[in-house]
Amino acid sequence: MKPNKKYIAVAVIVAVLAVPLLVKMGRGESSKEVEIAVAAEQEIRPTILASGVLAYRNEVDLTSELVAKVREILVEEGDTVEQGQLLLRLDPETYRNAIDREQATRRQAVISIERQRLALALAEKRLARGEQLVAQKMIGQSEFDDLRNARDLAKVELDSSQEALRRADAILGEAREQLSKTDIRAPIGGVIVALPIKVGETAIASTNAFAGAQLMKIADTSSIQADLKVDEADVAKIALGQEVEVYAAAFPDTAITGKVEQVALAPTLENQGRSYLVTAELSPPEGLALRSGMSARADIFLGDGGTKLAVPVEAVGTEVDEDKKVTRHVWVDREGRATKVIVEVGLSDDKWEEITSGLAAGDRVIKGPAKLLRGLIEGERITEAKADDADEAEAGDAGEEAEEEAASE
Repeated sequence: MKPNKKYIAVAVIVAVLAVPLLVKMGRGESSKEVEIAVAAEQEIRPTILASGVLAYRNEVDLTSELVAKVREILVEEGDTVEQGQLLLRLDPETYRNAIDREQATRRQAVISIERQRLALALAEKRLARGEQLVAQKMIGQSEFDDLRNARDLAKVELDSSQEALRRADAILGEAREQLSKTDIRAPIGGVIVALPIKVGETAIASTNAFAGAQLMKIADTSSIQADLKVDEADVAKIALGQEVEVYAAAFPDTAITGKVEQVALAPTLENQGRSYLVTAELSPPEGLALRSGMSARADIFLGDGGTKLAVPVEAVGTEVDEDKKVTRHVWVDREGRATKVIVEVGLSDDKWEEITSGLAAGDRVIKGPAKLLRGLIEGERITEAKADDADEAEAGDAGEEAEEEAASE
């Protein structure tokens, strides 16, 4: 009697499945395949993301100190100017008239002084004659007292006239200074980057409560900086001299290197949030047409940029006990068995996490697969997965995590 082909096929399948199992049981305890990373010195560059604008390091907004019409503009936007160069003239007639008026007032004060000096000289002669007459008893004491009072009054009048002259000189000096301010000169050397006012328009003076109309803006375009806003939660990590990479909106793929130059002590309030202004000095590559006011994003690098003992970030686990105490740990391959090691960590970036204690260089740390890593048991036997197997396991973990996220959503 011939055996049934169906039964033969089933027997073959059972044999194929049973043989590897019997081999593994013959070898003893089973093991789990894991991915291994060696603890070693790595360059860790954690960053803080910030946003802001570019600004020329030295730029000045010119506003008028007077209220007057613009009579003449001697430059154009884009012109290069030197410090002290005449840029613009305001109408000086009102201030010239003020000088003429104050000069007349001064002349009156001078005339008054001359008159008071003559009056004082006459009063002193009369007093001297009165002294002789009172000694000869030709006039009474009362008349002599009147002469003395007249002399004292003449002195006071002269002093008053002299003070009036000093006041007139001060007012005249102020009027001349006001007239000089009708000529607007460059406070710094640089380029005219903005010229919003036109001939015939009225320049409005700035006050404590009111910002006057801008006449023009001058900037030294040879150097530029980034004014960045950093959240209050991150500002304590920033120190002077830290490296910065800035990406201007006009050149999103070009990293402009720089260093932190200043960190504000007082916050800026925006939309009920607090941020601190961090200024970074930039060293842009030649030919990059950067302009003040361009929006930018920046990566501020923390730490000193040196190498530190580190492991992959995915290898470090976190536990929180009943007292909310947080501990960090890694699983280490010790003679083919998983051993849990408590560690202390330092800086970290997207790839590496610094280990400050608990591990030594050369320790074999289990970094995955992630699903297996979460279920490891102390002393469990492990073997290192081959590169191809590790890639497949990593892809499988990514797929499972995606499915879990989709299911949760």
